[in-house]
Amino acid sequence: MLEYSADAAVKSAMARAHDERGQALKRAWTWLFGKRPVPALRPKVSRWA
Repeated sequence: MLEYSADAAVKSAMARAHDERGQALKRAWTWLFGKRPVPALRPKVSRWA
């Protein structure tokens, strides 16, 4: 509803904020679920073996 009554400057600011939010979410998602070494999958070898 707000986007219909907004002028061009407000619409462009809203679009820019939307893009910035998307980039921040993408960075957070990558940081949380990015590629990291998984130590649990490495075979554990005893030093006494």
